[in-house]
Amino acid sequence: MKIFFHLGKKVPDYRSLMHEQKDFILDGRVIPVSRLVIADQTHSDLVHLCREEDCGAGLGDKPQIPVVDGFITNIPNQFLLIRTADCTPIILMDNKRMVVSALHSGREGTRKNIAGKAVQLMQEHYGSEVKDICAYIGAGICHKHYEVSEAIYSEYNDSLSAMGLDPATELHRHIDIRKGIFQQLIQAGITFRNIDNISDCTFESPEYHSFRRDGSHNRQINLVGIIHE
Repeated sequence: MKIFFHLGKKVPDYRSLMHEQKDFILDGRVIPVSRLVIADQTHSDLVHLCREEDCGAGLGDKPQIPVVDGFITNIPNQFLLIRTADCTPIILMDNKRMVVSALHSGREGTRKNIAGKAVQLMQEHYGSEVKDICAYIGAGICHKHYEVSEAIYSEYNDSLSAMGLDPATELHRHIDIRKGIFQQLIQAGITFRNIDNISDCTFESPEYHSFRRDGSHNRQINLVGIIHE
């Protein structure tokens, strides 16, 4: 077995997937929609530990996994799907224990440290050792283009400071989500060499959907699963 993951761009897109609800191809691999698991994504820090019966959640008449913004699984051929535009997707994988996680970490998910909590759950429930966990941080809106209100800026920075982290303050009222996630992964024990960043900004690059840039309600597809070779 091996781990397959995809950090998406505009195509294939989430709206087309929901409209067609047919098996689709990612990076040359056919992904069966019956094996997808889709989250409600409410900007929480909740991570769902998947079961076999979760396959197909969010498709047809089967509801999305409620409330949560992330998943963990060790079930073969179950594909965890996170949709993003300006928020940041995170993929975690343990190639030794064959455990994977997909996370939606926007401003609130990062403020609440969903990444750190997922790493902890992988260790507690699946026996992962942090030295074996690799992280991939996908495209999201960059610091320069993410200006917020004074209240939101203060709340976010205060939350990260309370975790013992060092939020970006060089641009007043601008939040650096990627820096926050990176610090949280390091704090969780993942080594620097096991963290890979796609530093693309969804606002700047026309290759991505961006709500802040054009009001798009479409989303990138980000996905991870354990596959048989």
